[in-house]
Amino acid sequence: MILYFKVANYKSISEPVILNFNASSIEQYEDSNVIYANDSRLLKSILLYGHNASGKSKILNAIDYFKWFINNSATESQAGDEIEVEPFKLSELYKGKPSLFEMGFIIGKTKYRYGFEADTKKIHKEWLLENKIKKEYPVFLRINQEFDIDFKRFENSDSLSKRTRENALFLSVAAQWNVKKAQIIDKWFNKIFNIHGIDDRNYRKVTIDLLNNDKYSNLVNKFIQRADLGISNIDFFEIPFTFEEIKESFPENMREMARETFESESKAIISIHSRFNGKNEFSGLEPFVFDRAESDGTKKYFNIIGILITAILEGRIVIIDEFDARLHSLLSKAIIKLFNSNQIKSKAQLLVASHDTALLDNEMLRKDQIYFVEKDFKGASKVTTLAEFKSREKDNLFNESYLGGKYGGIPFINDLESLFNNVKEK
Repeated sequence: MILYFKVANYKSISEPVILNFNASSIEQYEDSNVIYANDSRLLKSILLYGHNASGKSKILNAIDYFKWFINNSATESQAGDEIEVEPFKLSELYKGKPSLFEMGFIIGKTKYRYGFEADTKKIHKEWLLENKIKKEYPVFLRINQEFDIDFKRFENSDSLSKRTRENALFLSVAAQWNVKKAQIIDKWFNKIFNIHGIDDRNYRKVTIDLLNNDKYSNLVNKFIQRADLGISNIDFFEIPFTFEEIKESFPENMREMARETFESESKAIISIHSRFNGKNEFSGLEPFVFDRAESDGTKKYFNIIGILITAILEGRIVIIDEFDARLHSLLSKAIIKLFNSNQIKSKAQLLVASHDTALLDNEMLRKDQIYFVEKDFKGASKVTTLAEFKSREKDNLFNESYLGGKYGGIPFINDLESLFNNVKEK
């Protein structure tokens, strides 16, 4: 589980931005939407709000990059390759300074704090600390190519500092060389689901795998049915022969086109709809090829169902940018309620960026679950939580106050009609 994430000097972020999953002591909410893990009370979900170009996506991208670099820095680059960090460029104060990434997280019964500072040339600092029985111990500390390693806490890491390039993370190298603690942390990061809300098809396979599993196929169908999409059942079929077996039936000059068509249609998701007669009586079921018949919103929902189910069952973290894209507000709310549920005993966490103000529901979310992102006069992204704003009204309507500009994080848009006042028709 995530305790917090901190990033600084990265893309639109200058000074440190922190997303804190530690629940605030707000009497109004008591233990709603909170998970107890070790001695921590952690939020089950966080929503980021802000106008276009405020930096919401950059914050989520920072987590994605942090995760990717941990999983790949030892294997995806060579000596001399540039590190793909992009510092804040709108102030001379940050020129030549490294970007900073740090996350606190819990694996099993141990709290960890891991982070690094890097520019495009090298890792300047890297650290891993663990917390047991309320005391924090360094596992390893690194400044440039100087290492201080507790070999009792980081067993089998002897001599690995000499194998660590200046543009690679020591943690990643240790995981590659079978250091157990490093492998556990590397695997934990690899299991974080990071989805872009308008590019979700890459995760469809997770849903299809569950659909093809007798243990979970019914659960996938219930997710579809509960969403009121007009689909009574859904299944996955694969044509039981290859193109090579039938290519001779096509003229030679058409085979390449036929191959592309076959490969795109040889595996099909079939959605079943109810059919009615002229008296509006149920008369049977009608199958459709899912990708041809269903809406983009239905496709997106299907694509992420597998992620949602897997996260809840395995206690994993889901991060979604453009969360509300192509999803109805009520369906988006249902997903947030799923992660916030007190009925389901899961340690899954959800972090999303959204523009949908209908989700700013004081009956569904705590104040410390809502973050507002906006840029200052230098173009740097800043975050504040709703919990930082004082409100005398216990039942304050979050969405109305947000749209009224009370919390910031909204665009100030002048009318667009007047732009055409002096434009002549063609």
